[in-house]
Amino acid sequence: MHTQRRRDYDSDYDEFNDESSPSGRGTEIEVRKKGAMSDKGKAVGSLLIGFGLGVGLAILFAPQSGEETREWISANAEDQFYRMRRRGRRLVFETQDLLDRGEQQVGKVLRTGRNVLDSVASKLE
Repeated sequence: MHTQRRRDYDSDYDEFNDESSPSGRGTEIEVRKKGAMSDKGKAVGSLLIGFGLGVGLAILFAPQSGEETREWISANAEDQFYRMRRRGRRLVFETQDLLDRGEQQVGKVLRTGRNVLDSVASKLE
């Protein structure tokens, strides 16, 4: 099992060749980094291929004509745009309300602190 693992490292090993190391293979960390990067590249490539196949099959088996599909996409995109705009406005109003309440709280704390300092100062006089 250990020799199989070493063989896997040797196959992944390419550009990280360290001439100064005794074995000439570089460090194990460098080999692992290269293997992880190539796995990520394979995953992204597979994702893009799957996405492309899905879009192609969806267009091929679509129950509507191209014109109807474009109208449907346009209508849905417009609906989503208005929904996002409404959510954005709501978020702005909620943020403004939160800031107003925070400002009121800070003012209240400052007034209370000033009153406490005034009472302590009057007691010390």
